[in-house]
Amino acid sequence: MYQSEEEILQIVNGFKDRTLVKSQWTHEAHLVTALWHHKMDSAHEAICYLRSGIILFNESTGRKNTPKDGYHETLTLFWCKVVGDFASSHPTLPLVQLCNAFLRSGQASKDLPLKFYSREVLFSVEARATFVKPDLVPG
Repeated sequence: MYQSEEEILQIVNGFKDRTLVKSQWTHEAHLVTALWHHKMDSAHEAICYLRSGIILFNESTGRKNTPKDGYHETLTLFWCKVVGDFASSHPTLPLVQLCNAFLRSGQASKDLPLKFYSREVLFSVEARATFVKPDLVPG
């Protein structure tokens, strides 16, 4: 868990200026960066910043964005919805408390998308390239 806003800003700023060490770009770091954007920007702006940021960050670390690896549109939009809803439901929480509350919630589980999507659909080329609606549970 995070003790200060500075810890979170190190991740966010490292992501934005592409100085974050690749090994630090974890699932948790993705979520915290998305929470920061949803707290600072509109939902649509957050999506734009995260989409372009992830693509650029991947490229800066040598990871290719291909039909089978790198940026994933459906996962990005799925997590933006989950994170955005959580941030909207806690508008007065300071950033550190917001991030820690979200990370402690069941909503932060890496496996959450698999409650809505079959592996076949979620990891398809189509889902990586464009948003695909959930095939297991309406999202």
